[in-house]
Order: sequence, then structure tokens, then C-alpha cells
Amino acid sequence: MLQVEIPRVGEVRLVEVEPAVPAPEEVRVRVEAVGICGSDLHTLHGEHPFVRYPVRPGHELVGTVEAVGAAADRALIGTRVALEPSLPCGRCRTCREGRYNICENLRVLGFQAPGGMAETFVVAAERLHPLPDALSVEGGALVEPMAVAVHAARLPGPLASLRVGVVGAGTIGLLTAVAALAYGAATVGVADPLEARRGVAEALGLRAEPSLPEGSCDVVFECVGNESALRASVGAAAKGGTVVVAGVYGADPRVQAGLVQDRELRLQGSLMYVSSDVRDAIRLLAEGRVDAGRMITHRFALSEAAEAFRVAGARGEALKVLVLPA
Repeated sequence: MLQVEIPRVGEVRLVEVEPAVPAPEEVRVRVEAVGICGSDLHTLHGEHPFVRYPVRPGHELVGTVEAVGAAADRALIGTRVALEPSLPCGRCRTCREGRYNICENLRVLGFQAPGGMAETFVVAAERLHPLPDALSVEGGALVEPMAVAVHAARLPGPLASLRVGVVGAGTIGLLTAVAALAYGAATVGVADPLEARRGVAEALGLRAEPSLPEGSCDVVFECVGNESALRASVGAAAKGGTVVVAGVYGADPRVQAGLVQDRELRLQGSLMYVSSDVRDAIRLLAEGRVDAGRMITHRFALSEAAEAFRVAGARGEALKVLVLPA
């Protein structure tokens, strides 16, 4: 079968591999769609600190179970599923506390283990979440990034009556804004310098502007992953506010420590998600909180994976890019 591989920095290619046979507790998924995210682009450009090449990407995955191992539930056959790609050790302190998203030995499918940007994908059944019939393939492809947004939106605590700002109207920023509204934020403003992205935000029912006013937000979600976005987020936070860092960084930024101190701001990191976040992401998507058609701007065949990565990296051109192996 065909599988996408990043053999070295700057190169995307298709390779032929033997289809894996499911072990007893594994299933084989016929892959229908895989999204490309910022971490995939960091991997391609040599900016991901935790990968070794070659890398086989593909973690924003939706597909249908077509075969199961001897110990897996045969009722899964024919079920559409989304992938939860984290591979925690289950033994360390954070795993024992239920915070396995920050497992001390965390590996992630598509980065430290082979991902599913391929025709089929074999994975442990426990890493899959069944999807409701009402959720389309494209909606299913947004489950993983929606789970990132849900986890970030939950971290500051109850959002009811709070003024929320989101810096960055990319996929994660838009989904985080949707999640914040779903969790009761009084107001949500999205900031992005690109007019096209602000237009998508407004089409989703969000208020969008080029930047957030100084000191205007009780909670700010930084969803870009660069220094200017982090500095804008800190500047927009009101006294006693919280800045949640959800963007993925390829380089260490500078931050206004004096402002953090003077306003008694809290900087909160946000990494991935846990299973309850994935389930809530599925619920929000199934409720129609997100228009997948507006979020997904480009679709490519598996054979066009290199072009898909190029387009995904052109920030002004694309929002969510999908590779469609089926």
C-alpha cells in the first residue's frame, strides 16, 4: 500500500509498504481523510524538536474499521472512527493522575511512531473513538484539532461571564473560539492580521479584528506559536488574567515578563488532550457548532501529498488541508 513519508527535512514522498496485519487487540482502518497541522509542518521544516527522520505523518485521522485482531471487538467492523494518537506509558506520575497528555514518556502517532497518512492504518482499538452517523467524514477529520481546542478552553476554569480573546484565526484558533463560546464565555474576539481568515471567523459567527485591544480580555488563547502572537496575547490580557499558550513553537520567544508581573498574569501551557476532551469535541461537532465546509479549504489525493504540504504551509492560502486516501 502507499504511505506518506518525510524522509528528511524539506521532503515529502510516497513509499510502498506492506499492509500490517492487526495484532490481537488492534484493528485495521481504511483511511478516509487526514488533516495536516502545524506540527506536521514543523516536522517537514526541521523545526520539531522531538522527532527523528524518517517520519511517517498522519494523526488527524478519520476512517472506517475494516478488520480486527483476534481479541478486538468484531462489532467495530464498519464503524467510522477518529484517532486519538497519543501513546502514553500509563506508568509515570502524570499518567497515574489521568493527565496522560503530558506523560513523561509520551509518544504520538505521526511523530515518534508511524502515523496514518496512508491507504490503511493498523492501530490499537483503544486509540479509536467511534463517531455518530450524523458526523460527516470532513467533520470527523476535525475531531483531533477540535479536541486540542476543547482541552485549551477547559484549562482556565469556568468561562461564564468572562471576556475571551483568541490570537490567531487558523484552525486551532477558530475551534478554540467556538469551544469558548460553547462553554459560556460572555464575549469572544478573534484577532488575525489576514482579512481572509477574519472572514472565516465572521462566517462562523465570531467577532474578528486585526488585533485585540490592550488589557481587554480576562482570558487570552495564543493559537499561533510565534513571538509576536505571544506578546500580543500578553498585552491583551487584563490584570489578573490568564494567557493559555496553545500554539506550537519552533523557536523560543521573548515575553514581556514585566507586564506578566505587573498585571499578575498567569501563563498556562496547553498540550494535546485526554479522552474526555475527544468525546466532547465529537459532541460539539455533531451538534453542528462548526461548519466543516468553511474550515476545510483544500483537499488532495494521497498521490498529491507533497503539494498538500506546500499549500498547508502557505498561511494566506489555506486553512485546513486534507489528504484523502480513499
